[in-house]
Amino acid sequence: MQMNKDFQKAPLESDQDFANFLQRVRKERDIHFEQLAEGLMSISQLSRIEKGQRPVHKNMRDRLLGRLGIASDLYENLLDIDDYRAWECQRNILLAVEQRETQKAQRLIAEYERKMSSNSKLKQQFCLVMKAEALKQQNADSVEIGACYEKAVKMTVPKIEDLCLAKSLLSIQEINMVLEYEFYTKDKGRNFLEKSRALMAFVENTVYDELSKVKIYPKIAYYYLREVFSDQSRQTAGALNESLRICNQAIEMLRDTGRAFYLLELLEVKCKILEIIEEGTDEYRESRELENLLRKLYEEYGIPAYMQDCVYLYRQRWIFYIGDVLRIRRKMYGLTQEELCKGICATKTLRRTEKMERNMHQDLLKTLMRRLGLSKEYQRARLVTNDREVLKLRDELLICRNNHDIARCRDILNLMKEKLLLEIPENQQYIIELETSLDWMENKITKEELVIREEKALKCTLDIDKLFLADEIYLTEMEMSCIRKMIQGIEGEKKRRYINLLWRFFDCYEKKYVLSDYIAMYEFVMIRMASELANMGEFNIATDIDNKILKESLKCNRVWAVSNILYDILWNDKEQKEQSGQDLEKEKMTERLKQCILLSHFCKQTFEEKFYNNKLYQE
Repeated sequence: MQMNKDFQKAPLESDQDFANFLQRVRKERDIHFEQLAEGLMSISQLSRIEKGQRPVHKNMRDRLLGRLGIASDLYENLLDIDDYRAWECQRNILLAVEQRETQKAQRLIAEYERKMSSNSKLKQQFCLVMKAEALKQQNADSVEIGACYEKAVKMTVPKIEDLCLAKSLLSIQEINMVLEYEFYTKDKGRNFLEKSRALMAFVENTVYDELSKVKIYPKIAYYYLREVFSDQSRQTAGALNESLRICNQAIEMLRDTGRAFYLLELLEVKCKILEIIEEGTDEYRESRELENLLRKLYEEYGIPAYMQDCVYLYRQRWIFYIGDVLRIRRKMYGLTQEELCKGICATKTLRRTEKMERNMHQDLLKTLMRRLGLSKEYQRARLVTNDREVLKLRDELLICRNNHDIARCRDILNLMKEKLLLEIPENQQYIIELETSLDWMENKITKEELVIREEKALKCTLDIDKLFLADEIYLTEMEMSCIRKMIQGIEGEKKRRYINLLWRFFDCYEKKYVLSDYIAMYEFVMIRMASELANMGEFNIATDIDNKILKESLKCNRVWAVSNILYDILWNDKEQKEQSGQDLEKEKMTERLKQCILLSHFCKQTFEEKFYNNKLYQE
């Protein structure tokens, strides 16, 4: 293989660079070194990080980004040896806590503590928070739980007793620790309601993006409302109206992001308030209907109805060890280690990295990744850019596309083109795929043209001729998006091969019970695969997949796709009955469509809500 001709290469200066990205965001938001570094590191250390002179582990990268209000959920993550091993330890602890395997969690925490160095401040803090969660599950004394949170929060927020939020930068994990600290020390004369109001105002008025806000504001709101309703003397007319405002504010954040953090708890409180001040309104009826629907779904799919822990605040997504990516991608290209390393480095360097024996020098790693069709970033956001405005445009574009606002999508896309380096393969891929998707939505291209253009996008970063030869596969989110869309235009055995390819990718994570770490793409990809299988007449398989997705979505407090899945299950049932000469009960169909309308309305999915309403009218 002639590598210079067949491999896509991204310019060296194009790589997303954490140091540059951090510096740019900090300056854009007029944040001083002292604010960002406080409790984490010295100002000189932070300065060296911004200059690219000091390496920074993933936990610290996430904490710095978190203090700048940027959710780590936005990124794919490729980790070196130390970061990957730390992530594995933390993931296993989180899983044990989530499954309420308290003794196992405590054992894993102790093992993790023995492995970490004495100056691993963020890891120690993580362990203390997980210890507190385990103590909660054991119904331990509140003083003991509070002591855990106090020790944890003081590791990075040392002035907690006299915390001045106006001068502070805190990640959502730190805000959670402050909230729990205030809750467990309220008997020591600290005004919990006042502190909660201050924390809510802090989250509302600071630089957090929507995904950061929605993870913590509903929890603070619920803790505040629970405290208000614990004492009847607090429930004055003014207090009730203020409580309703806070409750609605939290619920609105959940609606905007399609999340369900503390949603059931908040709906219960809202209905309780409305029962006192204006029972019988449409707002009360809709809130009660949504509450009952969620409770029914949680029970049906065996998911705890109420929030049980803070695991969701620490959940990482799309995590891979960089050596595994090199090994899998290399084999997907049909290359030996010697062929990939030719002209770059010694074969033993790659071999050690693939075996997780030694990290590779960054310059060598970047060059090898480019030969495999990838730009090298530790944290990837589908696009290769340091421009936050581009990422904001991307998020807006996604919402517009979901609501079929094609004209606005094209306007946003043109703005993005002006800001992106289009010589970069990943950026080329993104633009081609998006333009193809919009043309397809407007019926401007045929199925054949769809396949040709999606294949063109895919080839920006991947040798698709050898895609089915490897035992393992690694695909970026954008590559998966291309394949997902392409499947709509192909038929027969070829369609099934691509479906099986994507199914196989996620199957290994399902077997390890860690689909939650890949939930966003699992939803996005497998809902489409289930729909395609149903179109092929494989209704039972499609419904099984839909049920798995729905369970994982509910477990991860995601409701954005639930109406879509419920409708697909209904459609499968209807088609099966029609093929056997039966009719689906009208009552069942009507009930399910009303559920879909309720959920799509909650998530502000105007296109889907209109679709379900039309279906209901036709029935």
